[in-house]
Amino acid sequence: MSPTVIAEDGDFLLEVIEWGRGKPWINKEPIIRGTEVFKVSRNILMDSSQVFTSMLGGGWKEAHQSIITLKDWTILYMQIWLQVLHSVIPTSEVPIEAMWHMAKIADCYRFDVLKLKDWFAKWYQHQPISIWYAQYNTQDHSLPNPKWLLYPCYTFDHYQGLMQATKFCAYRYTHHIGEVNPTRFYDLHLPSRVIQQLNAAKGRLRTVLHRDLYEPNDKLLKATCSCKEHTLWGYEKALTVCGAWPLERVAQESSIYGILSHLSRFTYPLPSSACSLCRLDYEKIVERGKLHTENYFGGLCLDCMDASKADDEDHDYWSHGAPKEHEFVYGCRAKRHSQPTWYFSYMGRKQRRDKLHRGQKMARYGSDSE
Repeated sequence: MSPTVIAEDGDFLLEVIEWGRGKPWINKEPIIRGTEVFKVSRNILMDSSQVFTSMLGGGWKEAHQSIITLKDWTILYMQIWLQVLHSVIPTSEVPIEAMWHMAKIADCYRFDVLKLKDWFAKWYQHQPISIWYAQYNTQDHSLPNPKWLLYPCYTFDHYQGLMQATKFCAYRYTHHIGEVNPTRFYDLHLPSRVIQQLNAAKGRLRTVLHRDLYEPNDKLLKATCSCKEHTLWGYEKALTVCGAWPLERVAQESSIYGILSHLSRFTYPLPSSACSLCRLDYEKIVERGKLHTENYFGGLCLDCMDASKADDEDHDYWSHGAPKEHEFVYGCRAKRHSQPTWYFSYMGRKQRRDKLHRGQKMARYGSDSE
């Protein structure tokens, strides 16, 4: 079988064996789904990977072979990696599941995963993203939805995709937001801090909306007129009728987007007995709170994530509470996003508590491993 040429001047052969999935073993032997041999450059492989440097340039037996075999990889996905490394334009017509396979290959052979950044951007551009977003609430978990996009967009540095997906999840999902991994590579997932901050942003949206809707309550509870009780009852009754109150209970069954949709139906004709102090513009107050919440969170920003991973983690921890405007408005690819987007994109992962915990384990066990 003649090899597939990746490098015309290649001096090395790489054989990739793809195993079948499902029931891959018969008589303790894997079912081979396919085999492909690629003609590549030994030097390019070594320059792109510490693993291949050790394998082909060190004392391993592969250093003296003209062909080596890689097993249990999807042939197409390995071919895409080889083409990218050799500056050959690969196909981008692959399913979304391919992104975990591509990341796993990078992890196994220590390729720079950002070499696929442009390739992923081209793939993303040609996907039916709007359809995936439209079917986000389907019970068919085999259909891609915004949760599927979280890990690929984060891994391949697609800031627009991550912002769109995280904003959508924060506003549209009712319960805890998690990611989806449709492959067998369960070690590939977002840092837990990302999921933590995304759910914190979702919770903050509810707090912001409640604060704005509670503005009339705060004024009426301090009023001394005789009509205040009836006016306050009427306001909360109107919120209840439109399906947005009490907010704590409604939020257990509805997303923020759903609650905001309910508030679009809010109307409150003031009782004729209301005095001048009780005659607030309730519909304007509700609309203002609705718009404030709608525009509050723009999604997580990859550039803010990177910027907050400071070398001095203690200084980073204490300065986080006192942001300056330029820290969250300028310097990001997402131009002039909101302060909440910056705040929830804070990824200072290594805290003092973790340092102390590692020190305690070192003192007790002589190692910081679990």
